[in-house]
Amino acid sequence: MPRARWVLQTSGRNTILPTKVNTLEFGFNIGIMGLMPPPAPAPALPEVRAAAARPWRRLVLPGLLLVLAGFLVYAPALHGEWMRDDAPLIRDNPLMAEANGWWKFWFAPPGPDYFPLTSTFEWAVWRIFGNHTLPFHLAGLALHVVSAFVLWRILARLGLRLAWLGALLFVIHPLAVESVAWISELKNTVSLPLLLFSLWFWLNYDERRRPADYLAALLFFLAALLAKTSVVMLPFLLLLHVWWKRGQITRENLKAIAPFFLVAGILGVLTVFFQNQWAIGEEPIEALSLPQRAAGAGWALLFYTWKFFWPAHLLPFYPQWSFDPLRAVDFLPWLVIALALGILWWQRATGWGRTALLGLGFFAVNLAPVLGFLAMSYMRISWVADHFVYLPMVGLIGLVVAGLDRLLAALPRFFLPGAAGLMVLAIFSLGWESNADAGHFLSHQALWTYTLAQTPNSWRAELTLATALDTDHRTDEAIEHLKRALELDGSNYTTHLVLGNVYTGQNRFAEAREQYHIASLLRPDALDVRINYGYVLLRLGDVTGSETQCALAVWFHPDSATAHYNYGNVLLREGRGPDAATQYQLALDLQPDFTAASDVLKKLRARIAPAAK
Repeated sequence: MPRARWVLQTSGRNTILPTKVNTLEFGFNIGIMGLMPPPAPAPALPEVRAAAARPWRRLVLPGLLLVLAGFLVYAPALHGEWMRDDAPLIRDNPLMAEANGWWKFWFAPPGPDYFPLTSTFEWAVWRIFGNHTLPFHLAGLALHVVSAFVLWRILARLGLRLAWLGALLFVIHPLAVESVAWISELKNTVSLPLLLFSLWFWLNYDERRRPADYLAALLFFLAALLAKTSVVMLPFLLLLHVWWKRGQITRENLKAIAPFFLVAGILGVLTVFFQNQWAIGEEPIEALSLPQRAAGAGWALLFYTWKFFWPAHLLPFYPQWSFDPLRAVDFLPWLVIALALGILWWQRATGWGRTALLGLGFFAVNLAPVLGFLAMSYMRISWVADHFVYLPMVGLIGLVVAGLDRLLAALPRFFLPGAAGLMVLAIFSLGWESNADAGHFLSHQALWTYTLAQTPNSWRAELTLATALDTDHRTDEAIEHLKRALELDGSNYTTHLVLGNVYTGQNRFAEAREQYHIASLLRPDALDVRINYGYVLLRLGDVTGSETQCALAVWFHPDSATAHYNYGNVLLREGRGPDAATQYQLALDLQPDFTAASDVLKKLRARIAPAAK
């Protein structure tokens, strides 16, 4: 069979590329990362000069429209308060106010993850603007729009006529709202533009073989990993691109991508270590067998795909699926996935088949780390989350744009106005939905009231709304929601703990004691339960019971400075000064900057010394 010769446009030059793609398929623009339609005749010289003289028409004006779209969608969230994990991560983090806080993020990280570049960025925003949410929201929105701009230029460079539409879709898609409106997810909005810049320079290197482009791609990838290691799958994507473009992967390709695998492996292992050492810690995560995890991964892939194409009723957390007992039907998603991949592999010699494999591969490969095969702290709450799909959905956006390119090229002219109208309606609907979702992030109450309305039988939604109400001093309402949470699931120790804390804040110590007692039976090793239980018993005059609880806290958590400090307080109350001094010293050994323990120990030693003489 004779091989056809087609022209690929790369970096302003025309290159001859042999391929087996038939004329009709190649004529349509359905690629994402390099497959281009036959180029149009070169414009006349005056037209070229006119385009160069008016760059705003090609870049500035469309870019400003992306900015405007982002602002209109996210305006309701710009003045949103600190949400969920924002308080310990940023608002109440003492390192934010320290002049050398950035250094500690890099060389003495205190948190459950090692994302030093993102933490340094947050530190810089804090140092400049202080304890205000607006600058952080604006920073997240700006980075989101930057990612859309880079994505637009990548898609346009690769020949997609509707590339800007893809960027707009990314800006306004509801699945991006959680990453942009929730300050704690700045790690997503910081890492993605760095990853896209890495991809941009890799494409440069792939075309021109310039060492500077290769180095830039590697450095941007390293920066993206230091912002958030969810970008770790880029080396596999580069291999996928090589296969898509050339039909094979050579030893030279592997050698070129090997350094990307190296840095990805190092940062990936470090992230797993942090997750298991600090993020997960001693908190239990439901133990699932490998078959159960595989079943969950299949449903997660279908869930994310469905939510991309029908992004309605999005939630900050979704009810967890159960795979106990495991049934054959639980593996149905993998049958659907295998069938789809089989059809695409069978059609891989065609433009659309290979392009679909690339786009879906980008989507699935980037989701792989968060599908449940690796233990993650978030798995205590849900198996899926919108912020997990912020990066992977770029692959589906590329496929949508490529498919629309192909569709519009095939439609008769008299159908084009109707197709354009449908696209405008879809864009407007997505923007409207995202705007409503962004409004939920204005306050704790708004977010959790919405969540509870969507999942009325969720004990977790009741608990989180109760916590928000208690923070706003609406204690009676908080207690009612906590009682409702216990009706839905009385076996969760956290609800009993929170209810005990609320009762303690109202000086209702007898009722608090009952809740802490139940919590201690459900989770004997919970540090906060033991400490709070001991405090309440002390307030009720049961010094012996308080000592028992504090001793258990130290026994379960010998590395907790707080546990030793509280134990010392009880011992001091009993008149056991030397024993109390020992506990205070242990607290200081574990936490040298523990000011309260240091002050009490100095006074205690000053009092013990004369008595000893």
